[in-house]
Amino acid sequence: MPRKTLIQIRRGLEANIGKLEPGELGFCTDTHKFYIGTSTSNVLLVAAQSSGDMLKSIYDTNNNGKIDSAEIADSVSWAGISGKPTTFVPASHQHSGADITSGTILAARLPVASLSTAGIAQLSSATNSTSATVAATSAAVKATMDFAAAKLSPGVTWGQLKGV
Repeated sequence: MPRKTLIQIRRGLEANIGKLEPGELGFCTDTHKFYIGTSTSNVLLVAAQSSGDMLKSIYDTNNNGKIDSAEIADSVSWAGISGKPTTFVPASHQHSGADITSGTILAARLPVASLSTAGIAQLSSATNSTSATVAATSAAVKATMDFAAAKLSPGVTWGQLKGV
């Protein structure tokens, strides 16, 4: 013979439902959520909301913050991923000069040296140049010194040569 038993469920506004006793059921009349009490808290069983609602208690059963079926994505090798691009177009960006620690920098990107600005200068072994943007090599300086020394007469000093 069937037994008739009345089961009461606590119901009311979600804000007023309070802590349910272990095994006690609670229905929120405003949000249509259905809870069961445990020894520590209320656990959501059903959320009668719009489609797409996911319950942590259903989709993250081990409570690690990841959807259970998505956890397998952590163990997929790069080769096992389909539909990935074969090349990656670099995004436009800039770096400061301090970021460059190795490699070769194009001369066109460096400032040109002048009498008032540090920078790069072209080297020259010419001994007759008047350029203020071309730097003399040690070979040019030596050739000039050798030329001047060859012009000195025996016994003539540099001071005499300069008229001092």
